[in-house]
Amino acid sequence: MNIKRATIDDSPRIHQIALAAFSRDQVPKRLIDEQLAAGRVTYLLAEIDAQAPAKADFNDGAVEDTRIIGFLSYRAILDEVDLSFLAVDPAFQGQGMARELMQAFCEQNNDRTAFLEVAENNVSARRLYEKFGFEIYARRDGYYHDGQTAILMEKNL
Repeated sequence: MNIKRATIDDSPRIHQIALAAFSRDQVPKRLIDEQLAAGRVTYLLAEIDAQAPAKADFNDGAVEDTRIIGFLSYRAILDEVDLSFLAVDPAFQGQGMARELMQAFCEQNNDRTAFLEVAENNVSARRLYEKFGFEIYARRDGYYHDGQTAILMEKNL
């Protein structure tokens, strides 16, 4: 697996992963395009070697040799960084991809204070963030569209 920064060309695949991983269109393609074009939000991509059948697929005449299977987006401002989204293609969840993206995020934002929010019922995400040393500092009851509570977490990287 490889971690790389996204370009505008990666926008369609980022959106596909977001649609598959989240219950609603939480990351509209228009937003992804705008963020990548403006350069104010960084998208880290997890990519793997494509399976043999996928190598036969063509994109603008080029053979695909890698497949994007996850992403993490964040915005850094001075000494703070806000982790916005972390998603892995459901077909690849549970294989350590989110952990690899988090590791890259932490390494790239050394000496910053990181903030994130996560739904209280998203136990697997909360466990991942806790393993990386994030601690709860606040709650927002009824914050999400489905009435779930948001858990706000932070860590000095």
